Amino acid sequence: MKKVIFGVVVIAAIGIGAFYFLSNLNSIVAGAIEKHGSTVTDTNVGVSGVDISLRKGSGSIKGLRVGSPEGFQTRDAFSLGDITVDIDVGSVRENPVVIEQIHILEPVISAEISKTGSSNIEELRKRVQSYTSGAAGSGGDKSGGDTKRIRIKEFVLAKGRIEIDASAIGVEKRTITLPEIRLNDIGGAGGAAPDEITKVIVSAIAKKVTSEIANSELNRLIKNQLGGESVTDKAKGLLKKLGD
Repeated sequence: MKKVIFGVVVIAAIGIGAFYFLSNLNSIVAGAIEKHGSTVTDTNVGVSGVDISLRKGSGSIKGLRVGSPEGFQTRDAFSLGDITVDIDVGSVRENPVVIEQIHILEPVISAEISKTGSSNIEELRKRVQSYTSGAAGSGGDKSGGDTKRIRIKEFVLAKGRIEIDASAIGVEKRTITLPEIRLNDIGGAGGAAPDEITKVIVSAIAKKVTSEIANSELNRLIKNQLGGESVTDKAKGLLKKLGD
């Protein structure tokens, strides 16, 4: 009888623990995004809401923003709007965790050009690169221990826009369209550490933003203000690294 009672207590404890985890899952995910995002980018990362359902294998993230590095006036470099996520539920306890799709709709990229021709987007990319290079040099995740790997089968960023602020060099603010960005099988079959996933995504966005500005009429105006040096010239080293 004592064994039966003990078994019931254990089952009840497991049930309570599972309920606590599931009922707090959204806040756990939100906290993880803000903590790890801020660490990798070395800027303020915030999210206004998370709604994850493991039963449905889907979720949404609202109001994810990535702040600009110090030295820039623009508060947020990325404002990612509505994000929907489809999860392979069967992989949640495995390594890697498989995310079928991440879809970001109507993101806003706020690119600020400084007096020297540098940008907050480029600086943000450099910070992510610096962090992940340090993590690789230390043998993986800086936090130590076994790193949970992630595989993202499809990443889509659609209907975005780039708001360009080059007022520091006397060019009026303007907005241009950000073409769709689509990445497939990030992390590969074995998955990758979260910081490496972040580097791939941020680098892809930074490269696209730099390319779109360089190919726009705004580039000519910036070139005139910088004494003949364009955003393309300023970004040659960046684009080479991003293309490696």
